[in-house]
Amino acid sequence: MDRLKQIDWLAWLATIALIIGFREGAVLVMRAFNHAELGNLVGLISLLLVLLVWRKFKKLPHRLVDTNNKIMKESGFAFLPICAGSLIMLVHMGNEIPLFLLVLVISTLLPLWIYAKMAKHWL
Repeated sequence: MDRLKQIDWLAWLATIALIIGFREGAVLVMRAFNHAELGNLVGLISLLLVLLVWRKFKKLPHRLVDTNNKIMKESGFAFLPICAGSLIMLVHMGNEIPLFLLVLVISTLLPLWIYAKMAKHWL
């Protein structure tokens, strides 16, 4: 059992290192093009492309997929402070609330839904 827990921690560390490595590498590349703000997006897309190519020739490691699923579930808590700030801002917006809610729904739920569909289909 102790060996199994050690393997789980290794899978977590490897997955997190993979994500951070792609992100930081993309930030460095995009900084060379004077667009460091695109580093996160380029890192995410490049990691997805590498995983797609890897999946074309070999099966993705099961532990990598499980760890990624756990990270995605737990990262939902990162949106709680954003939601609290949004609610405070809503109080002061008055007539602009419907437009704000529309932008909020489109900018958060739609990309998450698209990412979930892509991950389900390709991974």
